[in-house]
Amino acid sequence: MTTDIQNAVLLSTFQNGKRKIRIILHQGSIVWDNVKPPSEQNTLPIENIISVQNGYLRSTHPSEERQIDPNAFTIHYAERGKRAKWLYKSLKLRHSDPFQIVTWVKTLQNHLKCFKKRPKHLLLFVNPFGGKRNAMQIYEKYGKDLFNIAGIEVTLNVSQRKDQIKDFLINHSLDMFDAIACVGGDGTVSEIFNGLVLRECKLKNVDPDDINEILPKPRIPVGIIPGGSTDTIAYCIHGTTDPTTAVLQIIFGDSVGLDLVSVYDEHSLLRLYASVLSYGYLGDVAYHSDQYRWMGPHRYDYSGFKKLVMNKGYQGEIAIHSESTKVEEILCRENCSRCESSKKACDVDFKWHTVSGKFFMVSGANISCACSRSPKGIYLKHIQRVVGKVCKTGLFI
Repeated sequence: MTTDIQNAVLLSTFQNGKRKIRIILHQGSIVWDNVKPPSEQNTLPIENIISVQNGYLRSTHPSEERQIDPNAFTIHYAERGKRAKWLYKSLKLRHSDPFQIVTWVKTLQNHLKCFKKRPKHLLLFVNPFGGKRNAMQIYEKYGKDLFNIAGIEVTLNVSQRKDQIKDFLINHSLDMFDAIACVGGDGTVSEIFNGLVLRECKLKNVDPDDINEILPKPRIPVGIIPGGSTDTIAYCIHGTTDPTTAVLQIIFGDSVGLDLVSVYDEHSLLRLYASVLSYGYLGDVAYHSDQYRWMGPHRYDYSGFKKLVMNKGYQGEIAIHSESTKVEEILCRENCSRCESSKKACDVDFKWHTVSGKFFMVSGANISCACSRSPKGIYLKHIQRVVGKVCKTGLFI
C-alpha cells in the first residue's frame, strides 16, 4: 500500500488566482509551472507539506456552517528561506472537475499519513515570565494557527512558578501525548529535560542521586519555540531563533540528538543541563540578573557590566579528564573533521590535568552556546593559552 502511494503520478492544470498552472506529482515531489509565459517552475518535496485541505464556500452569515467547495483545495507547506529560516506558504488551486480535486486531495493526504513521526497530540508549556514576558503572544501569533492547520491537538499548560513544569512532568501521566514542546528560554527547556529524566528514573526505579547509575533517556521528543532572552539551545538546534521555524520543525517531527550533562555534589544530583554551567563571572551574572527580570534581555548587559567593572577573581582548582590540553580551533558542524576523526579513534589515552589559581570564569559548555548576539558561541582563539596559564582576567572554557 505504501509503495503504491509513493509511486502515484498525477498531472493536471489548475487555476491559481488569475493564472493557470500545470502541476505534476511524481517521485515524492510536486512540480508546478505557469501554462503561459513567463516560466516559473517550483518544486515542493512531499515531506515539506504541512497539510492538504478542501476549500470552503463563502458563508453569507457568520452563524452558518461552512460548506466544502467541491472545486477547490489548498496545499499548506513550508519552504526553506535565508539564514536557516523556514517560511510558511500555501497554494490555493481550483478546477472545474470535482473529481480532479478529490483525486489530488486523497492522494496527497495518503502521502502525509506515511510520515509516522509527526505528532498528533502535543503538550505545550508556556512560560509567561521568561525573556520579554511575551511567550503567550508568541504562541498565539506563530504557533496556534500553524498547529491547527497541521491538525495537531495542543494541550496548553501555562507555568506560574519555578519548577512547576518539572514537577508536572515527574508526577503526571503523559500517555496521551506523543510530543512535548515549550515556549520559553533556556531555563524553561532545562526544566523540561530535568523533569523528563527524573520521570524516567522514577518509572524505572533508578536512583538519580547515585553518580554511578546511568540515567535513562527520555523517550518522548521535545520541541523548543524560542521565547527567552538568549535562547542558546534553540539557536544551536535550529540555527535561528525564528519562532515559525521552530513550530514547523515540531509539526514535521524533525529531531536531532542533544546530550545532557549531569552535575553532582558529594551526596546527590544537583541538576542536568544542556547548554553551559558556569562558575565565576558568567555564573554571577546569571544569578544576580534574575532580580532585574523587569528589564528583559537587557538585564544581562546591566548585570554583566557591573560584574566586569568589579574585576573579581574566583579561587579554584579544576581537574580535567582529557586526551590533551590543546584545543583545535575548529567550528563544529555536521560531519566536521574533528567529529569524523573521533569516530575512528578506538583507543584514546585520557589523562587527568589539573589547573589551580584565581579564575575570572570557569564554564563547562555542552553546546556552542551560540545566539543571535554571538553567532559563533563560546569560541575563543586564545583558549590554548588559557589552559596552559590562567591569570586573573583569563577565561577557562
